[in-house]
Amino acid sequence: MSRVKQKNTTVERALRQLVRTLGFRFAVNAAHLPGRPDLVNRKSRWAIFVHGCYWHAHEGCSLWKIPATNRIFWTRKFADNRTRDQRKLQELEDLGYRVMVVWQCELLNRAALTLRLLPFLERPEGLQTSLSYRLLHDLNLVARTVSSAAASATTIHEHPSAQNGNDDPGSLFDQAFLRGYRYIAAKPSGPPIRTADIFCGCGGLSLGIREACRAVGRPFLSVLAVDSNPSSLEVYKDNFSPLTSSGEDIQTLLDRDFGDPPSPRETAWLAAIGPVEILVAGPPCQGHSDLNNQTRRTDPRNKLYERIGRFAELFRPAHLLVENVPGVVHDRERSLDRTAQYIESLGYHVDTSIVDVARLGVPQKRRRHVLVASLVGPISIQDVLERHQVPERSVAWSIRDLEKTEANGPFDAATQHSAVNLSRIRYLLANDQYDLPNTLRPSCHQNDEHSYRSMYGRLSWTEPAQTVTSGFGSPGQGRFIHPSQARTLTPREAARLQFFPDSYSFAGAPTRRSLASMIGNAAPMKLSWVFGIEFIARGPQKVESH
Repeated sequence: MSRVKQKNTTVERALRQLVRTLGFRFAVNAAHLPGRPDLVNRKSRWAIFVHGCYWHAHEGCSLWKIPATNRIFWTRKFADNRTRDQRKLQELEDLGYRVMVVWQCELLNRAALTLRLLPFLERPEGLQTSLSYRLLHDLNLVARTVSSAAASATTIHEHPSAQNGNDDPGSLFDQAFLRGYRYIAAKPSGPPIRTADIFCGCGGLSLGIREACRAVGRPFLSVLAVDSNPSSLEVYKDNFSPLTSSGEDIQTLLDRDFGDPPSPRETAWLAAIGPVEILVAGPPCQGHSDLNNQTRRTDPRNKLYERIGRFAELFRPAHLLVENVPGVVHDRERSLDRTAQYIESLGYHVDTSIVDVARLGVPQKRRRHVLVASLVGPISIQDVLERHQVPERSVAWSIRDLEKTEANGPFDAATQHSAVNLSRIRYLLANDQYDLPNTLRPSCHQNDEHSYRSMYGRLSWTEPAQTVTSGFGSPGQGRFIHPSQARTLTPREAARLQFFPDSYSFAGAPTRRSLASMIGNAAPMKLSWVFGIEFIARGPQKVESH
C-alpha cells in the first residue's frame, strides 16, 4: 500500500484537464484544508475530492470488491476509509465549503461527469438565477447550466458545426434544440411542476415550461389543457399527454363571475384537476389585433381574458403567465385591467409589459403583451428580459439548413402559387430586391401612401423575420417570401421561426390550413421558458389543495 500514489494520479490529472476545459480555475492538493482536497477554489468556496474506486470503497462499482483473503482485515480497512472520508467532507462543509466527490470510474464518461460538475461549479451566490453555456470542443458538445438557490442542472446537446464563424455556445445550443439534435440530461428529481394551459393552442407556452423544467432538473406534468380548436388540442395532447383536457368553451367550464362561490361544474373541475403550480394562457388575440379591421377593441372574444382571473381565484396557482398582442391594452371593455386588478386583490404580485421576443433569441420581430403574477413575490418582467437577453438571431440562423429540403409531406411543402404571384416572387429574386415595386403590386396597393410595404416582401437571410402569422404561406399577407427560393415559407420553416423544434409533432393537424393557423397563432416557447426558469427558481412552492 505504501507504493500507492497519493497525489498527481492519472485520475486527478484527467479531472483537472476537464475542469480547466470547462473554464474554471482552482488550486490543487490544498494542504491547509481538511483531507487535502484535490481541487479547491477558495474564492467560490468549493472543493473536489478525486477518489480511486478501490481504495475508497466505491459501493456498487466493478472496480471495487473485498479481497477473498483476509476479509476481516479488508472489511475493517475499507470501513475506516469511508469513515475518514466522511469526516473530512463534514469538516470542509463546516468551514463553509461546498464539497463534491468524483469517482475514478466517472471519468470514463466525460459527458455524464460534466452533467454533475457544471451545476456544482456554476452555483450562484444568493437567490440570483445564473445561466451559462460552454462548448466542449473535443466532444462536439455544448452544455447549458441553469443554477439557482432552489434548483440546478445541466443539459448537454450535440451541436451543429460552427457556421459563418458562429462559435457562441448559447447560439449553438439553441440551434441544436431547434434541429432536434440528441441531448443528455440528468434524470429529473423532486415533485413535478404541475402546469395548466388554458387557450393552449398547439402548446407553445407549455413547451417553454417543459423545457424550463428540463433545464433545472425538475419533472414536468401537464395537468390541464383547454382549447376550443380540436386540431390544436390534438397536437397539444400528442406532445404533452395532459392528465385532463377539454375542447369546451372556457366560459362553460368556468361559468361564474369573480367572487362567486364555485358552481357545480367548477367544483367538479377543482376535484378532477387538483393542485396547479403554474398557469400559462394565451387568450384569443384576434379581437385586439391591428390586422382586424372589423371588431377590433370591441370583439366579444376579448372578455375571455377575464376567465384567467376566475381560474386564479379557484385554483390559486403559485405563478401565472399570460400573453397576448400589444393591442390588448386598448380593449374598450377593459378586460385586461379588470383581470389584473382582481388577481392583485387575491394576493398576487402582478407586473405587465410589452416584450419583443427577438430579445430572447427568437429569430423574428414579434412583440407581445405579457402579464406575470406570483404568490411568492414580485417578478419584474424587465429584470427577467435583461437577465436572458441575447443578440438578435437571423432567418439564416434558424432555417438556412432547410433551404433545399425536399417536400416529402405537407410539413415541408410550400404553397403552390398563382402565376402572377410566382412572377412577383421571381422578380424579387432576379433583381435581389426585398420590397416589391408598386407597379407590380395589386392595384389596391399601388398608391404611394399605402402601408403594406411588407406585403409581397422577401425575407432577408441576415435579419430576423417579421411576425409570423397564419398567412405565412401567402406572399400577399406579409413578408413571407423565402430569401433564396421561389416560394413562401414551409410550415417547418415557420415552426422553426416560432421556436418549435423539429422533434415537435404536428401530426394531429388534419389540413394545411389548420397547420398554418396553429403555428402562426402560437407563442414562441422562449417567452415562457425564461419566465418558467424564474418561477421554478423561487424554490419549492406549497401548492394549495382543494
